[in-house]
Amino acid sequence: MTACDPASAASSSDDWTVSALYTYPIKSCQPIPLTSSPISATGLLYDRLWMLTDAHTGRFITQRQVPRLALIKVAINPDSNTLELSAPSSPALRLPLNPQTTDLGAQYKVRVWYDDVYGRCCGEAAQKWLTAFVGKPTRLLYKDSNETRLVSRYLPDDPTCLLPPQSGFADVFPFHITTEPSLAHVNQHVPLPLTHQHFRPNIVLAAEGASPYDEETWKRMEFEAPDERTWSMFVTSRTPRCTMPNVDLSTGEMRTDGEPMKSLRKFRCSDPGKPTYVCFGMQATAQHSGQTISIGQKVTIRERGFHSLTQPL
Repeated sequence: MTACDPASAASSSDDWTVSALYTYPIKSCQPIPLTSSPISATGLLYDRLWMLTDAHTGRFITQRQVPRLALIKVAINPDSNTLELSAPSSPALRLPLNPQTTDLGAQYKVRVWYDDVYGRCCGEAAQKWLTAFVGKPTRLLYKDSNETRLVSRYLPDDPTCLLPPQSGFADVFPFHITTEPSLAHVNQHVPLPLTHQHFRPNIVLAAEGASPYDEETWKRMEFEAPDERTWSMFVTSRTPRCTMPNVDLSTGEMRTDGEPMKSLRKFRCSDPGKPTYVCFGMQATAQHSGQTISIGQKVTIRERGFHSLTQPL
C-alpha cells in the first residue's frame, strides 16, 4: 500500500452532495457553471451539442490540436435565446440557442473516436469567426436532432436503466463525474494546482472525510428529489485522460514540460484492463430523462462493483 493508494486514505462513503455542475455547449470550449439543470436524453442542458471540425479533413477539433479553444467563452442569453461566443481580440458571435432546420446548413458525418455522429453546419458567420480564431478553415456543427447516437459499450446491466445511453458530441457517455476528495489527492502529487476544469466534469460530488477515488467502485447512484421519488445514475467506467489537462487554461497554451500528465502517469494508471492509461473521473448515464439535478442535492451510493476497460471506450 502506497501513499497514492486510495485504500490508504480515509474511508469510503455512501453519502455525497452535488457541489458543482457544468455544461459545455461547444465541445472543448469553456464551460458554463449551472446551479441546476434538467436531465435530457443526451446529458445536462445543451451539453456538447456543438462541435468544431476541420473544414478540409472533416475531423473534429479539440484543445489537443488547438489549445486556444480554452479561451473561447460561451454564454447562454435567455432573453435573446442565443448562444454567445467571445474570445480575445474577437468580436462577439451570437448563434440561435435552439436552432431550427432553417438556421442550419448541410449535414456532415464526423467520426468521434469510435462513433459516427451527424451534425448540421451552423452557417457562414460561425465558420468565418472560428476560422479567424483557430487559424485554419473551421466549421461549427450542431448535433443533428434527427440522428440518435447510441452508446454501444460498457452499458449498464441493470434492468431499471430505462433510457438507452446516448450522447451528443461528448466523447462517449452523457455524464462525466469527478469528486472533491480525488482532486485534492491529485493536487498533492502534481507540481501545479489543478481545478476540476482541467478534467471537464459535468457533475462534481463532495463528501466529508471520504476517500479519494471512491467513485471508482460505484455502480449505481441514487439522487434525492423534492417529491421523494428518487432517481438513479449508473456509473459505467473510468475516464481515460488525454493531454488536455496539460493546457494552461489562462493562456490557451499547451505546457511544454508535459505536466500534469507526466506526474499523473506515476499514480493514476488505475484501470486493470488498461494499466497504461491515466484515468481520472467516471463515465455515467441516467436512469431516465426529465428529472432535475441541482447543487446541494443529496446522492447516495446504492451499488458498488468492479470496473475494467476491456474494450475501447
